[in-house]
Amino acid sequence: MTYLLAVWLNSHMIQTAPFDDPRIDSCQIIPPAPRKIEMKRDPILGFGFVAGSEKPVVVRSVTPGGPSEGKLIPGDQIIMINDEPVNTAPRERVIDLVR
Repeated sequence: MTYLLAVWLNSHMIQTAPFDDPRIDSCQIIPPAPRKIEMKRDPILGFGFVAGSEKPVVVRSVTPGGPSEGKLIPGDQIIMINDEPVNTAPRERVIDLVR
């Protein structure tokens, strides 16, 4: 079965500094757009990531060689699984959805 996850790369925000008007705040944080990734569960490695915290669930680590390698990085927030928003879901609910 293929799962579709939407993740928000929270730990790598883009910072811009407007130089047009010095009266404007010198720095704005622009959050990146969520990205969608598809993954298939490996029979041995599972999805190959460890989820930590909750509301939102944050990727704590990614297993080298696992299905998540190159798709998720530590710090990513899982905000949707298939069509279900999970940004305010408990960690256990997120785990149940990908079992």
